[in-house]
Amino acid sequence: MYICQKKVTLQLLKNTKPWSQLFALALIILGLGIFIMMLGILIGSLFVEGPILDQLAQMNQDATKIGLIKYFQIISQIGFFIAPPLFFAFLVDKNLLRFFSMERFPNYLILLLSLVLMTLSNPINDWLIYYNNLIHLPEALSEVEQWMRHAEQKAAVLTNLLLDMHSWKDYVTNLFMIGLLAALGEELLFRGVLQPLFIKIFGNAHMAIWITAFLFSFIHFQFYGFFARMFAGAVLGYLFYYSKNLWIPILAHFFNNAMVVSYVFFTNMPLASTQLEDLNKETPNALYALVSLGLIIAGLYWMQGRNVKSTLGSS
Repeated sequence: MYICQKKVTLQLLKNTKPWSQLFALALIILGLGIFIMMLGILIGSLFVEGPILDQLAQMNQDATKIGLIKYFQIISQIGFFIAPPLFFAFLVDKNLLRFFSMERFPNYLILLLSLVLMTLSNPINDWLIYYNNLIHLPEALSEVEQWMRHAEQKAAVLTNLLLDMHSWKDYVTNLFMIGLLAALGEELLFRGVLQPLFIKIFGNAHMAIWITAFLFSFIHFQFYGFFARMFAGAVLGYLFYYSKNLWIPILAHFFNNAMVVSYVFFTNMPLASTQLEDLNKETPNALYALVSLGLIIAGLYWMQGRNVKSTLGSS
């Protein structure tokens, strides 16, 4: 007698609808994020004197706890940005490199262009941050605005604590934490998983790219840099969409973050301590922003054309 055995697969989300996959992703982020954070607290408590939860509540304002701050920054990046998209991808496709479009290293010319385009976005970001900071909410929402500005100032304090570097060890640690982990995790989640999901859901790549960029900016909870970060997210989204290779936005993101870390380390200048106070003192040059925008659009258009030609050539 022949018994037909059904093949067991671990790719539980492979044939599910995009909305169902999106809901599953949210649960995975929440579940894995909390689990890894709790595990991090448990492990951290073995090396910290006193109640670790009490120290957690005060650490973002205490420069003496910079090691603990960086430790939990790394744990949160792994828990909420790196582990969830990897686990989600495994439930969809057992070949993770294929799922993330990372099977081949990108063409060096395309990679160089992507780094140039990220650099060109800086004048646009300066312009967006300047006018973003001029926005005031209606009087009825004054308390909300005060909360937003307070949150921005707290974020600036934390940023300067993280970027306070006094040795090459601090520099390398920040390149790993702010450069590599942040770029890898955020691109895996936003461009690697969310953007393709939104393309399937809405059937419109441009809408998907900008929705993903909106969420990318929103999760940072820094409202006075919201539009600049959203624009950067959109550039990264288009780089991925036109290159069809996730290595491109990952390396471009890493390059951008690494340049910030390197600038602060080698100039010994704070990055954000007076951001809200000083942004209105000098209006960014709109012409630089417009020229940069034009060059970015031209670069992306060229990348799109090159990708179309390579696709036709291989078919």
